[in-house]
Amino acid sequence: MEKDKIIKENIERLGAISAVYNPITGEGSTALPRKRVEIEGFPLEYIYLPASMLEEEITQKLAGLGAPKYIEQEKGTQATSKQLLRLWLEFCLTRIKHDFEYWARSMTTISDKGKGRDIPFTLNRPQRQYLAAMEALRLAGKPIDIILCKARQWGGSTLTQLYMLWIQLVHKQNWNSVICGDIEKQSSIVAGMLAKVINRYPTWATGGKKITTSPYQGAQKTRVISWSNSRYSLGSSQKPDSLRSEDISMAHLTEVGLWKATQGRKPEDLVQSIFGSIAAGPYTMKVLESTAKGVGNFFHRTWIDAVAGRNNFTPVFIPWYSIDLYSKPIEANDYNSFIESLDDYEQELFTLGATLEAIAWYREKRREMPDEWRLFSEFPSTAAEAFQSTGHRVFRLSYVQNIRRTCVPPPFKGDIVSDGHATDEQGRTTERTRFQAAAHGEQCDENSLWVWLMPDEEQTLRDRYIVTVDVGGVSDKADYSCIVVADRLAMLDGGVPEIAACWHGHIEHDRLAWKAVEIARAYNNALLIIESNTLETDGTEGDNFEYILNEIAGKYSNLYSRTSQLEIKQGRPRRWGFHTNSSTKPMVINFLVKALRDELYIERCLETTYELDLYELKENGKEMGAVEGNHDDRVMATAILVWACYNHPLPHHVAGKGGKNRRTRIVSEASL
Repeated sequence: MEKDKIIKENIERLGAISAVYNPITGEGSTALPRKRVEIEGFPLEYIYLPASMLEEEITQKLAGLGAPKYIEQEKGTQATSKQLLRLWLEFCLTRIKHDFEYWARSMTTISDKGKGRDIPFTLNRPQRQYLAAMEALRLAGKPIDIILCKARQWGGSTLTQLYMLWIQLVHKQNWNSVICGDIEKQSSIVAGMLAKVINRYPTWATGGKKITTSPYQGAQKTRVISWSNSRYSLGSSQKPDSLRSEDISMAHLTEVGLWKATQGRKPEDLVQSIFGSIAAGPYTMKVLESTAKGVGNFFHRTWIDAVAGRNNFTPVFIPWYSIDLYSKPIEANDYNSFIESLDDYEQELFTLGATLEAIAWYREKRREMPDEWRLFSEFPSTAAEAFQSTGHRVFRLSYVQNIRRTCVPPPFKGDIVSDGHATDEQGRTTERTRFQAAAHGEQCDENSLWVWLMPDEEQTLRDRYIVTVDVGGVSDKADYSCIVVADRLAMLDGGVPEIAACWHGHIEHDRLAWKAVEIARAYNNALLIIESNTLETDGTEGDNFEYILNEIAGKYSNLYSRTSQLEIKQGRPRRWGFHTNSSTKPMVINFLVKALRDELYIERCLETTYELDLYELKENGKEMGAVEGNHDDRVMATAILVWACYNHPLPHHVAGKGGKNRRTRIVSEASL
């Protein structure tokens, strides 16, 4: 854009930010559709009312007649000041059912952060953006299911909690809620805010009755609101036993990105136990809210699924530049020089919607922060930035986002099992295996096989499939082992290989090796490449792995050997397996970087993309691996696999075999 157009656009944005916003009159509210209405005889000369309120009979009559004539028509007498006041209060009680912003401003009091005083709750700009998403669902009669990824310091939790209280005080009776934070302190802060609002709730809205709360059946962390007989329960992910999740209609789970998995309990288990108690319907709420804390965790997975439409949550992201606090004034005569100084990223910020004043603030913040990735985490401009967790990425964020587009849930989850022995056409005895789907409701996150493409039943090509294995440990805290399968049929026509299946879990090394053989046999006796250096150099678990590989080589004919043909002719023994070292590891990782950049393969496994996001160059600038506390087994298995797909001869027809090659697909979704 030219400078003049940038300045003009910036002035328009500043005008929108500074435009009148008055929740009492409704002017400037954009969270839901409104219409200007003038009612003669009321304290307000005009009101911008929610469109839904215009359907109320009292609104239609008042708009047509005015307050005095309305009273004359309804009462048959001339209007008095007392009657006008009573009618005004009746009108306001009708309005608070439709207009949350008016209710919040006129009926609630919150602490003015950092100023030691209490003020009426007036929604700021990002809160109004968030409210628009909630109101759209409410007005559509849908469950208000939101996943909120946020920058800091704009009051997303406050709005969520007061919106739930609005439903409990204005719309519903016996409408129970749960508030759960990472630690108890977060929940106690919420409890204090709710108590303040309820204790100061104006009695004119309750017929003169004072609203109180009391412990429910003696439980201090579950309280009953006297006005609506609704309860709210407080708890934390670390002490979930205090939560009363029976018969609840709303749940607000805050800072979910911080929730940690412990032995025998995962964040998703607690979330499911709470959400599972909510019968979905109008005015029910499920809110998952957090600042982003890395990738691959429960909050990130749920966000990705929400964006892709694979769950019922509406994703809401609030960038830093929507928060008015983050802005620095620029003199009008300095605009041209400031625009000339914008770098590529700052130009992108303007394209996203940031004002030049916001960019000026951000520029100073960039200088203060030692690492750009920390800046992205604290002040994200996009959801993708928010989830960044390392400043030394090996795989560019844009590459990973692009490859993630082809990821789909596996149509098959289960395992491959052996049914004994069978005899092939040459009279050799082989294992007879089959794919066994998991039982309904069975957890298949670990020690299970995920399949996107079943093996072709017509075995007409040799080495159409390649199987690679990254070997991990046996204990629950050790690295995982991973087996990945690629289908290379498309490469014959100039296409790219596609991930067909993946096994992931903890298992003894001999069982892992033979499971890999079973999978390779099922995929038309695929080339089997087992990463071996982990076990060859391990003084405990791996000292017998060379024997295992030799045993496999005696019974499976398509095992990868790193010994060259020249070395074999010279009489050297075969060395089975792919040895990952300071030379080969950069080789396969750099090839995977290229493959992501140039779209040289089709990824199907979403969990692999999470590991790509967490794979970093270490501080010494030489070593590569997962961010501390995470794993990279899928990355290594995939890196070796993609490298092998392009460095092993293309598939070729098996002698004596004919027929048409095809890919056996379970569902058409896998062909995206």
